[in-house]
Amino acid sequence: MSKMKARTRWLLPVIALLLVLAGCQPVGGMDVGKALEGNLDVKSSESSMSFSVKAVPAAGISAEDQAMVDLVNSFTLQVFNAKVQDNGNVSAAGSIGFKQMDIPFSLFMNTDAVVFNVEGAKQPFYIPLTDDEMTLALQGLDTAKAQELTKLLTKFIVRNLPNPEVINITPVTEAVYGEQLNLTKIHAEISGDQLPALLKEFLKSISKDTEGFTQVISGLYDYLYPMIKAEAMDNGNTLDLGFAEIPLDDKEAVVTVVHDAAKLGVDALLLVYDQQLARMYESTPELKTVLGKGTSLKTDIFMDSSLHIRKQTMDLNVALPPSDELPLESISFKAETQNWNIGGAVKADVISAEGALDVSTGSLTPGETLRNFETNSDVYRILKEDMGITKKEISIGPDDDYYYPIVDGNTTYVPLRYFAEDLGADVEWDTVNRAIVVTDDVYGDTLIFKIGSADVMVNGTKVKLEKPVFVDEYGDAYVPLRMLAEALHAKVEKAPDGWIDIVRE
Repeated sequence: MSKMKARTRWLLPVIALLLVLAGCQPVGGMDVGKALEGNLDVKSSESSMSFSVKAVPAAGISAEDQAMVDLVNSFTLQVFNAKVQDNGNVSAAGSIGFKQMDIPFSLFMNTDAVVFNVEGAKQPFYIPLTDDEMTLALQGLDTAKAQELTKLLTKFIVRNLPNPEVINITPVTEAVYGEQLNLTKIHAEISGDQLPALLKEFLKSISKDTEGFTQVISGLYDYLYPMIKAEAMDNGNTLDLGFAEIPLDDKEAVVTVVHDAAKLGVDALLLVYDQQLARMYESTPELKTVLGKGTSLKTDIFMDSSLHIRKQTMDLNVALPPSDELPLESISFKAETQNWNIGGAVKADVISAEGALDVSTGSLTPGETLRNFETNSDVYRILKEDMGITKKEISIGPDDDYYYPIVDGNTTYVPLRYFAEDLGADVEWDTVNRAIVVTDDVYGDTLIFKIGSADVMVNGTKVKLEKPVFVDEYGDAYVPLRMLAEALHAKVEKAPDGWIDIVRE
């Protein structure tokens, strides 16, 4: 089985950003498109990256919203050293800035998984990149064909994108990883009001580029053929495109039909482009702000004499329309990367996945997540205090039709399982001892109840109830609300109107 190399996934976001610089025409004697294509062949390198966000609040913003803006503006990301190895392995070490905290992290990725660690974590976390379904889907897919397809697609896009109004090239001297280099600087700017016209010109260009369009579809056919063939075997070995059925092995026919259908779709869009754009502005006038002069992208790319990208900067500012839900004038993003040791002997820093926690399934509970961090660590405080991952809130009315509380004197009883599980606890039936075992998710406390008994074991200590645990006519075991809530670290408040509020931080 072949897999797409991790380095390809690593490069795609960078290439996507750089595409705004590439147009049909060379600039200052440099074919920017070919230069970008060449960087796809880089198999090993080291790099650094910085990223920050700045939200500008609207006038008259509330104190609560201002606090949220300050929180957003406190976020930064620094990657001190990212390594791309020639076998596709990738590693990175850096830090995340948040609320004047600096949180170091490390990451390792290969074709099987992403493993990452954060300061304060007892064990690393990992995300598998293959599962049974993905493995079956990838069987027979060829890495070389995947890389060739990436090149074809990049070439197709960059040669059809029109040049922005502002794009120029100048020789400069810049520091990269502490070394002064003679580089070529490509500077480009695009404003929001230019984007619709640029997109229209791009669509016109790809409609005419029959050769490039066909090459991309042909490359896609070669790459996906094994997977499509496996699907088509149940359909008489034909490819059902919705509007036509074609013998799968007839590559020329498949490519021709798909190309003609795609071109027809692009041409149909061009016929109504201006009218649809006008209708979109009319129905959503806020777009005039977002796609206005206040929105802009400025980027610089610094290339060496081998046309390798050594440094990049990006400044994206998005103007936002007035909104009660999002009281911001604009939000901007800044990023800078530097690249060195290009094509050199680079070895990614491996992080072992042994004992790591799998976060891909979403099955990690808040308690399991928190217990993997030291209680005095910044991440623990962020998860518990800022993100409130353990917080639970329950409100029970006198005639609640979910919990069906039972009031006996001054005590309110609730169904044990429903209430405990809603506070995040695990509830199990101990068949041998005929007992109900409740385990708190966050703190790990254990409560053991027995039907008909007023004795409850809380972390091994016997606690006496006013009334034995009883079962209603539907088979639900009932226990005192306050006792159970407080044992699970929740606070209980009863309002004069009979409503009961339960909060667990």
